[in-house]
Amino acid sequence: MGSGMGGSYSGTGGGSQPYAPSYSVEPQMHKIDVDRGIYHDGQYDKNPTAEKLTDLINGNYIKNKQYNPGDVPYAIDMDGNIIIGNRNGNGRDGLPTPHPTLIGGKDPKVKMAGMVTIRGGKIISWDNQSGHYKPNIKSMPVANEAFGKLPTSIFKKKKGGH
Repeated sequence: MGSGMGGSYSGTGGGSQPYAPSYSVEPQMHKIDVDRGIYHDGQYDKNPTAEKLTDLINGNYIKNKQYNPGDVPYAIDMDGNIIIGNRNGNGRDGLPTPHPTLIGGKDPKVKMAGMVTIRGGKIISWDNQSGHYKPNIKSMPVANEAFGKLPTSIFKKKKGGH
């Protein structure tokens, strides 16, 4: 099975938020999103490519053996679902589709967010790298638990019996 990756947050804008059971978009990032038009009419657009990871499982693969997106944003919603979507899911008028757009709405709270690496239809790893939510490293067990509920067949197996 794949494993989570730890470490301090190194994405957009520096350090993580204080540890919490849920995270909202950082105020500075929210202001940028308003200025860019990603947040408008009182809410975030929804990334048109956002899907529950469980809905993408096809036998022993995520989608298929050729599915090779590399690093993909994920968010764990308040119900524990892992939502993934293309980094730029071709949002409204070609606007970027950052982590909050995986959930969409007025205040898209998450239990955790970061990047998941998928190659050859298999999960390689995941982390806490989200510039919008900046989840604390202490929230990695939330991600580990959510990914741990997925079938082991969709994870890249390590060679050498590890």
